[in-house]
Amino acid sequence: MIYIRILHSDQTEQGENVLKRIVVILLGVYLLYNCGGVKPQPGWTASEYFKYAMDIFNDEDYFEAANEFTVIVLRYPGSSVADSAQFFLGECHYNMDEYIIAAAEYEKLINYMSNSPLVPMAQYKMAESYYELSPRPSLDQEYTEKAIREYQAFVEENPSHELREDAEQKMLEMRSKLSEKTWKSGEIYRKMRKFRAAIIYFDMVLDQYYDTEWADKAMFGKIETYLDSGDNTSARLECYKLLEQFPTSTHREDVEEILKTFEETENQAAQNG
Repeated sequence: MIYIRILHSDQTEQGENVLKRIVVILLGVYLLYNCGGVKPQPGWTASEYFKYAMDIFNDEDYFEAANEFTVIVLRYPGSSVADSAQFFLGECHYNMDEYIIAAAEYEKLINYMSNSPLVPMAQYKMAESYYELSPRPSLDQEYTEKAIREYQAFVEENPSHELREDAEQKMLEMRSKLSEKTWKSGEIYRKMRKFRAAIIYFDMVLDQYYDTEWADKAMFGKIETYLDSGDNTSARLECYKLLEQFPTSTHREDVEEILKTFEETENQAAQNG
């Protein structure tokens, strides 16, 4: 009698475990097909698929959204949403900080869908991608130069765009970075007493980056270089140029002191003569 009761108890426990497993499986199926959202359907139009991809994008699941936008670009290349899918493919990579890939995707839109109204924004965002890749001045400035080039193209092609001012401001920022790098090269050569090379780099700043805050520093660098090399005549000439071209320069007092020293030296020489 006892043996029968034990067997019945074991069977009841096994039945409860099976029931629990069934409930777990059914719950998983429910969550997969109901809580997981709508899944792509074979008969969807390009617009329906695009809406699905945008929902994922707006949920900030950029990795999965990029996969879906890629499907749209490949499956519906001639559709009315193909350019939008290509643009947002770039946006996905941009938001994942994958700026090189993002720039490449924006460029595809510009090159292969040139009639799209999204081309201006793609041009701007390509410039933004290179802007994000631009390193500090002491490093290679390949991406800085690319950013300037793309911002310039954006401004020239879209002179009345609302982002023009922002693009111009960032161009100036990037030009200033290149100017600083060139100025530092001049300083290095000056300290190494390679005066001709120093003058070349300072002149590059004055010729190519005259609109940056490094222009007057470059002219003062020329003054110091001429003084270091003993060429006081050229140094004096550059002093006058700096006072005329950069009247608010932070080096103004230094230049005036140098000219004062020249004058005192000449007066002393005249008295001794």
